[in-house]
Amino acid sequence: MSIFHYISVFVPVTLAFAVPYVLRHHGFTDEKKYRWLLYCACVLFFISWYLPSPLIEGRDTSFTTHFVGGGLFTGLLWIYLVLAMRWRAHWLVMAFSVFALVSALGCVNELAELFMVKVGLAHITLDDTNWDILANTLGAAAVWIGWVFIRSGVKKDVKKGQRAHDPRH
Repeated sequence: MSIFHYISVFVPVTLAFAVPYVLRHHGFTDEKKYRWLLYCACVLFFISWYLPSPLIEGRDTSFTTHFVGGGLFTGLLWIYLVLAMRWRAHWLVMAFSVFALVSALGCVNELAELFMVKVGLAHITLDDTNWDILANTLGAAAVWIGWVFIRSGVKKDVKKGQRAHDPRH
């Protein structure tokens, strides 16, 4: 069995237990309401390892794995953290934060790949980093855009509801 099979299980299981523990330890007790987002992210991470990826320029780049298990996973993790911590900021700061998170986790992933190759745990090529970064970023951007549309729809509904119940109108 490949080391990647172990990673596909170890990482999401560890995160599913560790992240809520850390948040609760630091006083974010509302995280439980949003934990389903963390679980969805972890399932996406697991599934991503077994999805087929298209060839790009005749090479296997694991694009789908990085889009789903890197980008979509990170986007859902980010939403979970934002909601659990009740974090609010300017939309540009929010966009930068999801980009920073997906970039940081993508960097950790690429360093882990390099380490595994150099110590002989994996036999993969390391020449697809640019495609990995693109896939991670596109996946996180897709989640962020969805987040923006959903949040803008919720805000409009709230405003309509406030007007409907406002005795001044």
